Amino acid sequence: MPGPRTPRPNQTSFTRPAPAAVTYDLSVPDQATITVPVGSAWTSGPHWHEAHTEFLRVLAGTARVTLGDRTFVVGEGDGTVTVPRGVVHEWRRAGGDEGELVVREWTEPRDGMKEVFFKNLNGLVLDAAAAAACGGGSGWKNALLEIELWNLFWRADNYPVVLGTGLIGGVATKVVMGLAVTLGWVLGCQGVYEEYELKMSK
Repeated sequence: MPGPRTPRPNQTSFTRPAPAAVTYDLSVPDQATITVPVGSAWTSGPHWHEAHTEFLRVLAGTARVTLGDRTFVVGEGDGTVTVPRGVVHEWRRAGGDEGELVVREWTEPRDGMKEVFFKNLNGLVLDAAAAAACGGGSGWKNALLEIELWNLFWRADNYPVVLGTGLIGGVATKVVMGLAVTLGWVLGCQGVYEEYELKMSK
């Protein structure tokens, strides 16, 4: 069964520690401003969206962006990167010590999904880290967190790459997601919770 959750309905800023240090600012509706400090190994991870077109704009620093089969560097003043639906993409720091990287993300449609996704993502991860710090971490707890995250991915139109791209990779992601959603239904892992944000239905 899922563990206890810390209510965070009014929290709009979330900071996670090294090695993948990152801060998410959700103070503006329908967008996320993500700050990645120098030395952080944080990455968005390769993923795609099926119901949303995503947009990225670098506000400070430089980002290495992979969009489909292209990888390029984007800096402040380079304009907006458009991520079409269904295209695998990933972004991270471009490297070096030139200062923090700040990127703004938003999607069309602007349906509140950014806030739902990042509030629940950070709520789940931070609560799991707090439990582990108090001696509550275990293989079973880690497995539950993975199931929670996959249920969140399903509800929030976020499809992580698990076995490469292309048809086989897409099928692999859908199989893993289907198994996680089924296990989540059995174990009561929903991925989205009222304690973090408005409960979604799908």
